[in-house]
Amino acid sequence: MPIANINGVDLNYEVSGQGPTVVFLHGYTGSTQDWVKQIRVLSSQYQVIVLDHRGHGKSSAPSREEDYSVEILATDTFTLFNMLGITKCCLGGHSLGGFTTLQFTVEHQDMLAGLVLVDTSSGQFGRDANYAQLRQKLDELARTQGMEAAFEYDASNNPMRVEKFEKYPEQREITRRKMLQTSVDGYIYMSRAISKWEPLTERLSEIKVPTLIFWGDEDLPFEEPSRIMNEGIADSELVTIGGAGHNPHEEAPDIFNETLLKFLGRIKW
Repeated sequence: MPIANINGVDLNYEVSGQGPTVVFLHGYTGSTQDWVKQIRVLSSQYQVIVLDHRGHGKSSAPSREEDYSVEILATDTFTLFNMLGITKCCLGGHSLGGFTTLQFTVEHQDMLAGLVLVDTSSGQFGRDANYAQLRQKLDELARTQGMEAAFEYDASNNPMRVEKFEKYPEQREITRRKMLQTSVDGYIYMSRAISKWEPLTERLSEIKVPTLIFWGDEDLPFEEPSRIMNEGIADSELVTIGGAGHNPHEEAPDIFNETLLKFLGRIKW
């Protein structure tokens, strides 16, 4: 798999297929593997590019907190585009990858033919009142006992995780593998960076490219943020995927891919 040294960090990326370029950015504690069900379908018609954010997957992990922010992830993406000679693409992002996609858009909209936003937000999303305490414990466990210990505690004490794993038992091992691919520094510092990210809600009206917004109707914290983005981006469509949670591209890939292909067929490259 190719590695690009970008801003002092080795970033893992993958390129599949030929045609107009579609780029996917994964969420927090995710990796390129989050998009395998899209790559299989899209790569027959499109050039599909996925990458591991710094501190995630097979990319290297800076050891300083100041080397993690949504803005830095957007800069990493822009630099990779320049290295690969990408001048126009459809950019999609899930959760943290969606934050990064929006940040990239307000900075480099001229490079985009379309946007795909998956269970994400322009800056506002609900969290459990006890999240800060839970997060402190997870960071402590990750640093002192490792990512396995952090995962086990999260799986047993995070209400969102508990509910998800009860409904989708197979997602437990998938989530575990993702977390174990995430570095301790990336896990701790990227979480803090997310909480410091400046919301872009007031800038949504600047976005003029066609935008497809996905929301899994069981992912309640992102219901209102999805509506806000749909109302704020003039040329946007909100698609609700019934019975899916925070990861509709993995949980309901057939309807997700069908909808995505129709959207890609409509946009002007």
